Amino acid sequence: MARIAIVDDNASARLFASACLKQDGHEVLELEPTCLYEVLKTLHEEEVDLLITDLVMPDCPGLTLLRACREDHHLRELKILLLTCFGDASLARFIQSRGNIHYMGKPVAPQELCESVRLYLDGDLEVDPGWSLECQGHVAVVDDSHLSRKLHMSILRRTGFKPLEIVPESLTHVLTTLKEAKPDILLLDFLMPSFCGDALIRAIRATEAIGKMPIILVTAHGSSEAMAPLQRDSRLDIIRKPVLPADLVQRMKEMIRMASEADGH
Repeated sequence: MARIAIVDDNASARLFASACLKQDGHEVLELEPTCLYEVLKTLHEEEVDLLITDLVMPDCPGLTLLRACREDHHLRELKILLLTCFGDASLARFIQSRGNIHYMGKPVAPQELCESVRLYLDGDLEVDPGWSLECQGHVAVVDDSHLSRKLHMSILRRTGFKPLEIVPESLTHVLTTLKEAKPDILLLDFLMPSFCGDALIRAIRATEAIGKMPIILVTAHGSSEAMAPLQRDSRLDIIRKPVLPADLVQRMKEMIRMASEADGH
């Protein structure tokens, strides 16, 4: 369990993040950013393990708070998770220069927030150097192998994509998560214990909200008979395992580009 401070001028956003993290077993301090001095004073007094902060806050600007923490001897090494829907190249460079700041774009799914916080606190999360501020696309990663999910997500993060990890507990769970998140593309394993990838693909194509979602299917399955119906799907590509990082990234960019052009964007 960790002590986490949440700073956001939006009460609903504080409540959402707090509820997610408390359910995950953390002790949470909700700080209303009405004054920079008061926020810094609380961070000194409470000895928190992680600061989660918004960027755009009228009375306590996020950039000012980040600078103050990094210039404060007591808070210099504090882990910071920046949650915001705003960002540009200059902010990316600022994040790089200050160090130990991870970035996540709003809106963020509860599972993604909790998992990122868990990995960040354990030292297993690669600190975001600002790639997501010039994001290539949002990618849902569905694979029953924990190792495969982490490997693919690492490749995606390093090359400018924002991955959303989805554990395939059931077809209904994955479909519901996809409808809520609406990612730009889905990276999907084929053979999984709960269901096969082709079943999810059929369910996606029959769902209006996400029916046109481009999909990359990753598989070691060699049956051409099983793959034949899928190969007629113009918004689906198939990559054979083992996956080469450069091939995955190139084909993902191409699939997103083709889908965007087909939709007239």
